[in-house]
Amino acid sequence: MTAETPATHFEPAGRVPKDELVDQLSRFGSDLLMTNVADGSASFISILNLKRQVVYANRSLTEAFGISDDDAIGLRPGELMGCRNVSDGPDGCGTSKACATCGAAQALRRARLGTAGEEECRILREDGESLDLRVTATPVSFNGEEYILFSAIDISDTKRRRSLERIFFHDIMNTATGVRGLSSMARMVMGDEKDEMLELLEVTSDHLIEEIQGQRELLAAESNELTVRSQPIRSGRMLRELASLYESHDVGQGKTIRIDEYSDDIEFVSDPTLVGRVLGNLIKNALEATRPGGAITVGCSSETRRVVLTVHNLGVMPADAHLQVFQRSFSTKGDGRGLGTYGSRLLTERYLGGEIGFESTEASGTTFRVSLPPALATD
Repeated sequence: MTAETPATHFEPAGRVPKDELVDQLSRFGSDLLMTNVADGSASFISILNLKRQVVYANRSLTEAFGISDDDAIGLRPGELMGCRNVSDGPDGCGTSKACATCGAAQALRRARLGTAGEEECRILREDGESLDLRVTATPVSFNGEEYILFSAIDISDTKRRRSLERIFFHDIMNTATGVRGLSSMARMVMGDEKDEMLELLEVTSDHLIEEIQGQRELLAAESNELTVRSQPIRSGRMLRELASLYESHDVGQGKTIRIDEYSDDIEFVSDPTLVGRVLGNLIKNALEATRPGGAITVGCSSETRRVVLTVHNLGVMPADAHLQVFQRSFSTKGDGRGLGTYGSRLLTERYLGGEIGFESTEASGTTFRVSLPPALATD
């Protein structure tokens, strides 16, 4: 009896048997001209069968992902590249919910159906790294059989630079314009009003410095150059300071940040600057999703030897945003706006030894949870 093919969220399930894969591989391996040309390319090049399995991978591809030629055979592109979503589908790469928004999966679907496709995609890897690619998938015929020529170029550096430039200059210009306006107004007022204006100018200048420092930290984090400095932290004090800071921020005007009445005041050991940055990003996002007059809630609790910090707002994220919320530059505020959740995950998972997740429902709104160890291990 043939096993039933499982239902999937995007592309069909099912793979060819190992012996058929070996036969397909032998056909391509005998074509020395093709393999020599492909191995001489800096691009990631592979030949896939119509089940989207690798039957040939060039040297650039296998070396970039630390996998042998033999082990690459039979894998799908996301599996070879270490995509963290492959385990969420019933049959690996191409079958999870996240695959429906993946540019590579979309290009492969078009090629499987007979049309060449070119897309950009971002792969979130199991090791916490992210990879931006420009991919092409082209249907090809070889010895009377149909295959897909799949190639990818790493555009991570280009995408990173463009994203950081757009966001950095947008935020810096907004804050700098505010400083300029307050400086001009301070010249025209006297007495107590002038003191109040100067105080506001100082706060706005602090925000400007914060934006610059935040972008600097993110660049260092992505380059594995960020230094972690652990020390004792009181969660209650940290939450109060963050609430006070962001209520005076532009995004906090006319809004309230509440400390959960059931929040615990826990002492734990971590990097206060990085934890503050993670929570600050989440607080700003929550405030941006909150209408004037509204409130967000922050809190802390202890769960099974973990310190859990939460940020809650009443807004609800669209369903398609759930699959992309931690991707670089994804934002509900528009193209290229916001590295907040991406940066928060990067700092939490790579530097703070923690995990970050969220829940967003009509009934309860949106809650982000940052789970940290009670004492951060350092080298």
